[in-house]
Amino acid sequence: MIQIPRFIFFVFACAWASPSAWAQTATSVALPLSSKQQTALGVQVAPLQAANAGAVLVTASVVAPPGKEVAVSAPYPGQVSRWLVGVGDTVKAGTPLVQFTSPMLGDARRQLNEAALDYKNASAAAQRDQAMFDEGIIPAVRLQLSRAKQEAAQAQLHSREAELSAAGVRFDANTSYATGTLKAPIAGVVVDTAGTVGQRVEAGSVLVKVADSSQLQLDMQLSNEKASLMQAGDEISIPARNAKAKLLGVTRSVDAAQSARARASVTQRGSLQAGELVSVTVHPKGKGATAKPDTQWLVPARALTQWRGKPWLFVTTEQGFEAVPVNVLSSSDDTAFVEAALTPQRKVAVSGIAALRGLLQKDE
Repeated sequence: MIQIPRFIFFVFACAWASPSAWAQTATSVALPLSSKQQTALGVQVAPLQAANAGAVLVTASVVAPPGKEVAVSAPYPGQVSRWLVGVGDTVKAGTPLVQFTSPMLGDARRQLNEAALDYKNASAAAQRDQAMFDEGIIPAVRLQLSRAKQEAAQAQLHSREAELSAAGVRFDANTSYATGTLKAPIAGVVVDTAGTVGQRVEAGSVLVKVADSSQLQLDMQLSNEKASLMQAGDEISIPARNAKAKLLGVTRSVDAAQSARARASVTQRGSLQAGELVSVTVHPKGKGATAKPDTQWLVPARALTQWRGKPWLFVTTEQGFEAVPVNVLSSSDDTAFVEAALTPQRKVAVSGIAALRGLLQKDE
């Protein structure tokens, strides 16, 4: 009878095992390392953070609520002649944002002045005819004709004013005839500017975005698996920003990119800023929110490394480090939710991972 070596039998067994079974079968590997060697390799550590069972890690965009972010666009083809604000500036409604130059803007200004002059002349003519009618010099039909011309001139003036008002343009005495100033439609923070001075842009090109950041929301793009675990009302924590949020809703269908969407309202702002990307932890209701400090942990995503087809962590020991296999339950760009038998007193390496992995592979 042919005897199969135990080592070969172990390799085949691991190949057929499930990921969770492999996590239990794979053993940790000791990496003796002195403090001087750690410094030379650039190894830095961070403490373990206990996690709640069922937590879902997601990367979210911090945005203003719908209707609280406004884009200021170029009203005509032209060019930016001067920037008056920058990203991060706080503005009030009506604050000048950018000076814009366009031949069509000069023509619109000319038509506005002509309409104002026509209305002034029509009003003077109507007043004169009213006085002459009161004295019985002219018939009523002539007065009616004068008033009709006055109303037509007024309508034309209002049309020209509305055109420039809709474009958010106002004119200053110290600028050229074809240059106007675009103003902020709402109070808020400038979150984006586009183009440079002298750059030609087409009509409708977005020049500035202003957002009212008094209330913030989180916009999340999810895998269908993560979306199925979440529901409206779930609590969300952002430890890195000392902020909290509450889930408003989740789409159950996926888009062409095979991802679902979710939106949350920020209840505790902390240091969140509109426009940034943050890693958040969603705590689903009824998904087993019991704390398990001995098996489930939140660690920086950069602390994980792949070896032998499995994610590993480098955990501190008295002699240096120990490579520990883990099971990744959820992850985002910055944070990973892992399962491993560890203790809260231990720390994980967050830099110098490549050097530690090289030590792990040296005997292969």
